[in-house]
Amino acid sequence: MKKLFLTLLLICAVLFSACKKKEEKPEKDNADNGQNNKESIYNVQIGTSIFRGPEDAPVTIVNFSDFQCPFSKRSVDFMETLLKRYNGKVRYVFKHFPLSFHKMAKPASHAAVAAQNQGKFWEYYAKLYSDVKNVTEENLVAYAKELKLDMDKFNKDRTSAETAAKVQADITQGTLFGVRGTPTFFVNGVMVVGSKNSKMEQVILKQISVGEQLKAKGIKNPYNEIIKDGKKKFIPPKREAPPISQDIYKAEIPAHAPLWGAEDAPVTIVLFDDFECPFCSQLYETFEQLKEDYAGKIRIAFVNLPLSSFHKKAKDAACLAAAAHRQGKFWEMYSFLFSKQKEWNRTDDFKAWIEEHKTELPADWETLKKDMESKNIENIVADDIKAASALGLRGTPASFVNGRFVSGALPLASFKKLIDEELKKAAEKSLKGDELYREIIKDGKPTVAKRSGNRERKEDPDKIYSVKLSGKEAVKGSRNPKVTIIEFSDFQCPHCAKAYATVNSVIEKHKNDVKLVYKNLPLGFHEQAKPAALFARAVKNLYGDEKFFEAAAILYSRQKEWKNNHEEKFESYTKELGLDWTKIKAEAAKPETEAAVSEDIREGGNLDLRGVPAFFVNGRKISGARPAEIFESMIESIIKEKK
Repeated sequence: MKKLFLTLLLICAVLFSACKKKEEKPEKDNADNGQNNKESIYNVQIGTSIFRGPEDAPVTIVNFSDFQCPFSKRSVDFMETLLKRYNGKVRYVFKHFPLSFHKMAKPASHAAVAAQNQGKFWEYYAKLYSDVKNVTEENLVAYAKELKLDMDKFNKDRTSAETAAKVQADITQGTLFGVRGTPTFFVNGVMVVGSKNSKMEQVILKQISVGEQLKAKGIKNPYNEIIKDGKKKFIPPKREAPPISQDIYKAEIPAHAPLWGAEDAPVTIVLFDDFECPFCSQLYETFEQLKEDYAGKIRIAFVNLPLSSFHKKAKDAACLAAAAHRQGKFWEMYSFLFSKQKEWNRTDDFKAWIEEHKTELPADWETLKKDMESKNIENIVADDIKAASALGLRGTPASFVNGRFVSGALPLASFKKLIDEELKKAAEKSLKGDELYREIIKDGKPTVAKRSGNRERKEDPDKIYSVKLSGKEAVKGSRNPKVTIIEFSDFQCPHCAKAYATVNSVIEKHKNDVKLVYKNLPLGFHEQAKPAALFARAVKNLYGDEKFFEAAAILYSRQKEWKNNHEEKFESYTKELGLDWTKIKAEAAKPETEAAVSEDIREGGNLDLRGVPAFFVNGRKISGARPAEIFESMIESIIKEKK
């Protein structure tokens, strides 16, 4: 079981890392402090920060953390395990790093300092991390009362200038050492970014050896010795922009897309953008300069790609810009939204902010207001999103310069180099404008390859994968299939819900020829995904495949409903399906059920799956929530080959 547990930790760490922003790798450090250690060491002073564990421990872990961050919660839960596992060998130091978009994180830090003044920091810390989703003013007070703190002193201390200065000192120190998100750890000065349990343990084991060697030499405080020559601040390594592939993609321009520039321009840029995305705002400045430098030589087509799952105002902003386009004022609205992004992004109600600033808008407000709510505008934005999805785009900004894909807000120089290359190519051709662009992209690739770090993670579309099946998976469809689809999915993932519906519609259409095999791949940062997988697996074990897929349909269609109080909801779904909750609950708790889900997770790791959903159609891989047409095309091609 211990080996299984460690294997699962490693797989979850890989999956989790794939879903985070790209991280900076620390620079190499020439000084090894007698450790033969090539990793950078940072001189992170403990100062007056609170800590647990012996002061002379071989390893000191400094944690810059946020009381509202779910990843911080996961990391501090793991810290409890580490402190027990390496009892006496680890000192754990806590530093405050409340993130600006977590509105209650800083008040929580102030309250924790106030509790510390009464000797109750760790108890208060435990209560805050017990439920990071409910860090409220009411709970800050309630926790203090539960710990029997002197409430007058608590309230005075948490609002004092001294407390604010203490928290700010941690923030300033963290920023100096390159902390950009939480949690960020320094293990004997070695930076570990994110909730990466396996990475943490690797570094700790290495540093225990380093620290104990120093103690054996008579050094009383190994941490001070290790960091004494460490870096005094984080300097991001200078990186050249990645080379832009010569591959051409078939990035069609929607008929309704706003266009800027000369009709006969030799270079066409198709820009997929999100008005709430800070990187899109950064690219806006670059594009304004390109418009000036390449007037008459480039034209720009704008396509909306609001990432609504985490940019809550992006879709409304897209609708506003589309409505402005009806009045011939798209590019003016485009500039307005990006130049004011920091202002409207701080508000809770985008539409209320827009109405408040209606006199500043570059188009008639009453007409905008009416058009924003129209079905026609909603359809335009929806069609843009579909176009982006069909191209395989998952983030913004994304640009296609004469069909060549540029991911992210690359520097102005990178775009200039690319445009200059395309101008030279265009000079050799007789076509111009739209005719030239259509000629360039006509044989282009249909979808963008996945990216890994700064490089494209190209997958061979013809590669046949061997997916290990246990024979215990839930199965639906044909008993004598020409096509077998193996699905790896996560019940809490919104993209999986979309893909599940798509694939089921395809299977229904081809039910005499296609079989679906379902495998669970719950991601570590979806807290309720594994309980949902165990619940569905228990239904399968007790009641068979048909009931499994009925339960799966409920889980996917009601994701938001069971995100909280999942067990209570699972019980109600059981009753709805006419099943026995007591039996299902007992079955879900069995080691055999856990092992079956774990086996699916291991196979996902063996196949190097970085995310979900993922499908294998007769062994050929399809990643992500792709349109039904892609599955249809592949299935029909296979069936045709077998006739």
